[in-house]
Amino acid sequence: MFTQISWTDYLLAVSILLAIYYLFVGVRYFSGDLKALLTGKRKLTLKPSGFPQNEPLQNEASEDISVTTDEDTDDEFAEVEHLIEKVQTVITDALGKQLVKEEFKHYLRLVLKDYPNVKTSGLRPSVNELIVSECEKQGIVAFNEEEVDALWSEERQ
Repeated sequence: MFTQISWTDYLLAVSILLAIYYLFVGVRYFSGDLKALLTGKRKLTLKPSGFPQNEPLQNEASEDISVTTDEDTDDEFAEVEHLIEKVQTVITDALGKQLVKEEFKHYLRLVLKDYPNVKTSGLRPSVNELIVSECEKQGIVAFNEEEVDALWSEERQ
C-alpha cells in the first residue's frame, strides 16, 4: 500500500492539509486581525525572533503608551534645557548685581518653583550639579548639592 503513493503525492497532500488547517485557525482565531490587515487599516510588522526571547508580547495599546512616554521624555528634556538657560541667566544677573547669598538663594528658588515637572524628574540631580558647577565657575557664593536640592522644596522664610 505504501509503495503505491509517491513522495510527490504525499508532500502535495500534506501541504494541502496544512494550508486548510492554517486557514481554519486564521479564520477562527484571527479573523479581526486578518480583516484589518486586508483592508489596509493595519500594517504587517514582522518582529525578529532571537534566542532566547524574554520580551513579553505587546499589543497595539502598549506601543501607543511607549510613544507617549517618548514624547513625555522629549518634553522633559526640553523643559530641563529651558531651565538650564534660565539658571545661567540668573547666575549672570546675580554676578552683575553682586547679590548676597540669601538674595541669590531666593532668586534661584523662584526660578526653580516655575519648573515643578523637573522637581519630580530623574534629571533633578543633574540640574543641581549643573547649578553648583556654574556657580563655582562664575565665582558666585558656593552652594553644595544638598543646599541646591533643598531650594526645590523650601518655601520663602
